[in-house]
Amino acid sequence: MDSMENYDAIIVGAGPAGSSCACLLSQQGVRVLLLDKANFPRDKVCGDAIGGKALNILARIGAETELKQKGFQRSSGLVFSSPNGTEVEIPLVAEGNEMSSGFVCKRGEFDNILFQRAKRVCTAFVGAEAVDLLFEGRRVAGVKVKMADGSAQDFFANLVVGADGAMSLVARKAGLFSANAAHTCSAVRGYYNGVKGLRGNVEIHFLPECMPGYFWVFPLSNNEANIGVGMLLSDMRSHRKNLQMVLDACMKNPRFAGRFDNAQLQGKVGGWSIPLASAHRACAGNGFVLIGDAASLVDPFSGEGIGNGMKSAAIAADTLAASAKQGAVSEEKCKEYERALWSEIENDIKSSYALQRLGKIPFLLDIAIGKAKKSEKVRAELAGMIASREAKKKASDPLFALRLLLS
Repeated sequence: MDSMENYDAIIVGAGPAGSSCACLLSQQGVRVLLLDKANFPRDKVCGDAIGGKALNILARIGAETELKQKGFQRSSGLVFSSPNGTEVEIPLVAEGNEMSSGFVCKRGEFDNILFQRAKRVCTAFVGAEAVDLLFEGRRVAGVKVKMADGSAQDFFANLVVGADGAMSLVARKAGLFSANAAHTCSAVRGYYNGVKGLRGNVEIHFLPECMPGYFWVFPLSNNEANIGVGMLLSDMRSHRKNLQMVLDACMKNPRFAGRFDNAQLQGKVGGWSIPLASAHRACAGNGFVLIGDAASLVDPFSGEGIGNGMKSAAIAADTLAASAKQGAVSEEKCKEYERALWSEIENDIKSSYALQRLGKIPFLLDIAIGKAKKSEKVRAELAGMIASREAKKKASDPLFALRLLLS
């Protein structure tokens, strides 16, 4: 076997989690092979919001400065509105001269920035589709790949990292994939030019037309926005909702009178489904770990997955780099990553899940957003869940939403 077929780590999937993990492992001297079936740049249907939790990881790999230099839209504040029309605007607090908020950036551009950084520090193949895992006994020892030229290639490594998205082949072949409609969000979005009233705020609106889901307006510039609706798959089925029709109805709501009159759809409306972290799926085994959407880490309230995905990439790199350089990574060591990950994000996920459940009940949403309009404490909690650079350590029980209502 040619020695070039052996690596310390193979990462399947070069999205934000996979490319970040490749950068961070390479920084620690790990020989990394990064694989993706797509070619870059490539479009990715998404809400395009990059929350505050991604910023520390972006800084570690040098990408935060690049995003600023290229002028991508910063989120200057949050807007929430309730079914009864109550609206609250929450400016995001500046940390010195730096906004604690994240960015809104089309995934085709964002993912390519991260991939190009990873490509400079590791071996990377695009148009390379992982089709199976390779085992040595019970241990995942590598990946069978269909290369861009159609040839088959086996690659072996001390560690395999599944960063291959919601339908992860690594998760499926390793026996950890599960799908639960109550913990899966379905969404549609379109890019619209000519949108009025954009002030740099990330907008989340709980409208009668989209309950028990929400309608969003995420600004990409002064007049272009990512506009969409999201809903639990289980609710979409039980309420027999067509999300394209729901999106159209939301944009016609009188609350937005005049804002979308001249809006022009660019391209087509796209749809996707993402697994939520409220499912708390296993994400490690003998010789492999899962990160990002492959590990079902999307925030159950905001629907944002990039922050937790990049955080999982950093925790995996920091936990497993030394072992990957020494030899085959044991199941116990891989599960050390899983414990570290959930120790970091569990409280955030519990509080977000509580808010998601509250968000299904219109009169409670009216109360909660009404409280936020009056209470600085409630506004700070809501802002922190989206804009904070670090996972919050409080709000660690299911009564979090009730405490917000009673603040």
